[in-house]
Amino acid sequence: MKLHHPRRILAVCTFSLFGVLVLQAPAIAHLGGDADSVSADRDAMHAQLRSTPMQLYNMHEITTPAGALIHEYTTRQGTVFAVSWQAPLPPNLAQLFGNYYKQYQDAAAAHSRPGMHRQLNVANPDFVAASTGRLRSFRGVAYVPSLVPTGVSVADLQ
Repeated sequence: MKLHHPRRILAVCTFSLFGVLVLQAPAIAHLGGDADSVSADRDAMHAQLRSTPMQLYNMHEITTPAGALIHEYTTRQGTVFAVSWQAPLPPNLAQLFGNYYKQYQDAAAAHSRPGMHRQLNVANPDFVAASTGRLRSFRGVAYVPSLVPTGVSVADLQ
Protein backbone atom coordinates (compact mmCIF):
# COMPACT_ATOMS: atom_id res chain seq x y z
CA MET A 1 0.00 0.00 0.00
CA LYS A 2 1.40 3.37 -1.00
CA LEU A 3 1.12 6.05 1.61
CA HIS A 4 1.61 8.95 -0.79
CA HIS A 5 -2.08 9.56 -1.47
CA PRO A 6 -3.30 12.63 0.51
CA ARG A 7 -6.36 10.81 1.91
CA ARG A 8 -4.23 7.97 3.25
CA ILE A 9 -1.80 10.40 4.84
CA LEU A 10 -4.73 12.27 6.43
CA ALA A 11 -6.25 9.03 7.72
CA VAL A 12 -2.97 7.85 9.27
CA CYS A 13 -2.39 11.24 10.92
CA THR A 14 -5.98 11.37 12.22
CA PHE A 15 -5.82 7.90 13.79
CA SER A 16 -2.39 8.63 15.26
CA LEU A 17 -3.61 11.87 16.80
CA PHE A 18 -6.71 10.11 18.17
CA GLY A 19 -4.52 7.46 19.79
CA VAL A 20 -2.33 10.08 21.44
CA LEU A 21 -5.36 12.02 22.73
CA VAL A 22 -6.99 8.89 24.16
CA LEU A 23 -3.78 7.85 25.90
CA GLN A 24 -3.31 11.35 27.35
CA ALA A 25 -6.95 11.88 28.42
CA PRO A 26 -7.32 12.89 32.07
CA ALA A 27 -8.40 10.24 34.51
CA ILE A 28 -12.07 10.38 35.39
CA ALA A 29 -13.27 9.53 38.88
CA HIS A 30 -14.94 6.15 39.01
CA LEU A 31 -15.54 3.33 41.41
CA GLY A 32 -12.19 2.22 42.73
CA GLY A 33 -10.52 5.33 41.27
CA ASP A 34 -8.60 8.17 42.85
CA ALA A 35 -10.39 11.07 44.55
CA ASP A 36 -8.19 13.61 42.77
CA SER A 37 -10.03 12.83 39.54
CA VAL A 38 -13.42 13.92 40.92
CA SER A 39 -12.72 17.40 39.56
CA ALA A 40 -12.17 15.82 36.13
CA ASP A 41 -15.76 14.53 36.33
CA ARG A 42 -16.91 18.05 37.12
CA ASP A 43 -15.06 19.33 34.06
CA ALA A 44 -16.35 16.55 31.81
CA MET A 45 -19.93 17.26 32.90
CA HIS A 46 -19.49 21.07 32.84
CA ALA A 47 -20.83 21.02 36.39
CA GLN A 48 -20.34 22.51 39.82
CA LEU A 49 -18.56 20.57 42.55
CA ARG A 50 -19.02 20.84 46.30
CA SER A 51 -17.08 18.56 48.64
CA THR A 52 -18.18 17.83 52.19
CA PRO A 53 -16.18 15.89 54.77
CA MET A 54 -18.44 13.43 56.58
CA GLN A 55 -17.58 11.49 59.73
CA LEU A 56 -16.09 8.42 57.99
CA TYR A 57 -15.74 9.53 54.35
CA ASN A 58 -15.88 12.51 51.98
CA MET A 59 -18.89 13.29 49.80
CA HIS A 60 -18.40 15.10 46.50
CA GLU A 61 -21.60 16.58 45.07
CA ILE A 62 -21.62 17.30 41.35
CA THR A 63 -24.51 19.38 39.98
CA THR A 64 -24.86 19.63 36.21
CA PRO A 65 -26.54 22.39 34.20
CA ALA A 66 -29.14 19.80 33.07
CA GLY A 67 -30.23 19.21 36.68
CA ALA A 68 -28.35 16.01 37.50
CA LEU A 69 -27.11 15.53 41.04
CA ILE A 70 -24.26 13.03 41.36
CA HIS A 71 -22.55 12.08 44.60
CA GLU A 72 -19.14 10.44 44.62
CA TYR A 73 -18.05 9.04 47.97
CA THR A 74 -14.38 8.67 48.83
CA THR A 75 -12.54 7.01 51.68
CA ARG A 76 -10.22 9.08 53.85
CA GLN A 77 -7.40 7.54 51.79
CA GLY A 78 -8.96 9.00 48.62
CA THR A 79 -10.55 5.99 46.88
CA VAL A 80 -14.02 6.29 45.31
CA PHE A 81 -16.06 3.56 46.99
CA ALA A 82 -19.59 4.55 45.92
CA VAL A 83 -21.56 6.78 43.57
CA SER A 84 -25.21 7.81 43.55
CA TRP A 85 -27.26 9.87 41.13
CA GLN A 86 -30.62 11.61 40.60
CA ALA A 87 -31.16 13.07 37.17
CA PRO A 88 -33.73 13.84 34.48
CA LEU A 89 -31.56 11.83 32.05
CA PRO A 90 -29.30 8.87 32.83
CA PRO A 91 -25.74 9.95 33.63
CA ASN A 92 -22.74 8.43 31.88
CA LEU A 93 -22.57 5.26 33.97
CA ALA A 94 -19.55 3.97 32.07
CA GLN A 95 -17.71 7.05 33.31
CA LEU A 96 -18.96 6.66 36.89
CA PHE A 97 -18.49 2.89 37.16
CA GLY A 98 -15.13 2.58 35.38
CA ASN A 99 -13.98 -1.06 35.25
CA TYR A 100 -17.21 -2.19 36.95
CA TYR A 101 -19.39 -0.95 34.08
CA LYS A 102 -19.18 -4.26 32.18
CA GLN A 103 -20.84 -6.07 35.09
CA TYR A 104 -23.65 -3.52 35.07
CA GLN A 105 -23.99 -3.69 31.29
CA ASP A 106 -24.14 -7.51 31.34
CA ALA A 107 -26.85 -7.44 34.03
CA ALA A 108 -28.83 -4.83 32.10
CA ALA A 109 -28.70 -6.94 28.94
CA ALA A 110 -29.86 -10.03 30.84
CA HIS A 111 -32.80 -8.22 32.48
CA SER A 112 -33.93 -5.99 29.65
CA ARG A 113 -37.70 -5.40 29.64
CA PRO A 114 -39.71 -3.19 27.34
CA GLY A 115 -41.63 -0.27 28.79
CA MET A 116 -41.14 3.15 30.29
CA HIS A 117 -40.05 1.97 33.76
CA ARG A 118 -36.79 0.17 34.31
CA GLN A 119 -35.35 -1.16 37.53
CA LEU A 120 -32.06 -2.99 37.71
CA ASN A 121 -30.29 -4.56 40.67
CA VAL A 122 -26.82 -6.04 40.48
CA ALA A 123 -25.41 -7.86 43.50
CA ASN A 124 -21.99 -9.32 42.79
CA PRO A 125 -19.34 -9.90 45.48
CA ASP A 126 -17.22 -7.01 44.15
CA PHE A 127 -19.91 -4.68 42.73
CA VAL A 128 -23.43 -3.75 43.84
CA ALA A 129 -25.78 -1.41 41.97
CA ALA A 130 -29.45 -0.49 42.12
CA SER A 131 -31.01 1.84 39.59
CA THR A 132 -34.47 2.91 38.49
CA GLY A 133 -35.52 4.97 35.56
CA ARG A 134 -38.67 6.60 34.30
CA LEU A 135 -39.22 9.47 31.96
CA ARG A 136 -37.26 12.45 33.42
CA SER A 137 -36.46 10.58 36.63
CA PHE A 138 -33.36 8.40 36.88
CA ARG A 139 -31.74 7.48 40.17
CA GLY A 140 -29.45 4.91 41.61
CA VAL A 141 -26.51 3.94 43.74
CA ALA A 142 -23.50 1.71 43.12
CA TYR A 143 -20.65 0.68 45.38
CA VAL A 144 -17.75 -1.71 45.82
CA PRO A 145 -18.36 -3.64 49.07
CA SER A 146 -14.67 -4.25 49.78
CA LEU A 147 -13.94 -0.50 49.58
CA VAL A 148 -16.77 0.73 51.84
CA PRO A 149 -15.21 2.06 55.07
CA THR A 150 -16.00 0.18 58.25
CA GLY A 151 -18.99 1.73 60.00
CA VAL A 152 -20.52 3.24 56.82
CA SER A 153 -24.04 2.08 55.94
CA VAL A 154 -24.57 2.09 52.18
CA ALA A 155 -28.29 2.64 52.88
CA ASP A 156 -27.34 6.17 53.99
CA LEU A 157 -25.70 7.03 50.67
CA GLN A 158 -28.07 9.05 48.50
